[in-house]
Amino acid sequence: MQVILASHSQMAKGLKKTVELIMGKQPNLHAIEAYDDNQEPLKKQLKDQLTKNDHEKYVFITDIIGGSVNTTIAQMIAERDEMFLVTGMNLPLVLAVLTTELDNCSSQQILSKLDQLCKEARQELKVVQLLVNETEDF
Repeated sequence: MQVILASHSQMAKGLKKTVELIMGKQPNLHAIEAYDDNQEPLKKQLKDQLTKNDHEKYVFITDIIGGSVNTTIAQMIAERDEMFLVTGMNLPLVLAVLTTELDNCSSQQILSKLDQLCKEARQELKVVQLLVNETEDF
């Protein structure tokens, strides 16, 4: 399973670096930066990536639903089997996708697992309230 992080500017590249800091080199993890200086057009980057691993399954993880990166990928993979799109990328989601066995699953099983992973990643979003001792000086 190939996992492609795609975002506006450098978010995908930064997230890939963070994942590899935690997990080590991930040969099936790729980052596509769109609309950043000196980058090839998004569609060309996507076509190049798909050509490299033509017969593999793909999970695309994008930064924001309705954004141009997400909609471009959705249009490009709409008719292709074995390609899945998740939006709202965050570190817990990417780590979960990379550590979940998806290769030997049917398309329906992959969709179900991705849905569950998204639910679990959402649970990582929390407001952290810190209690400050009013007598302490910082």
